[in-house]
Amino acid sequence: MPMTNERYTATAIALHWLLGLAIVGSFSVGVYMHDLPVSPARLKLYNYHKWAGVTILVLSALRL
Repeated sequence: MPMTNERYTATAIALHWLLGLAIVGSFSVGVYMHDLPVSPARLKLYNYHKWAGVTILVLSALRL
């Protein structure tokens, strides 16, 4: 039985870690903004959180 050294590609590894960081970051923003009063700053964070979710979805689809 020949031994093969199978590894993920550098792109797959980079997408994995990028998605991991994006998920943790988006979750952190969501927890932080939960207790903020309604203000322009909260609305800006809400938009960042929403677009981070869309980006995570697109990157996940690319990864598949």
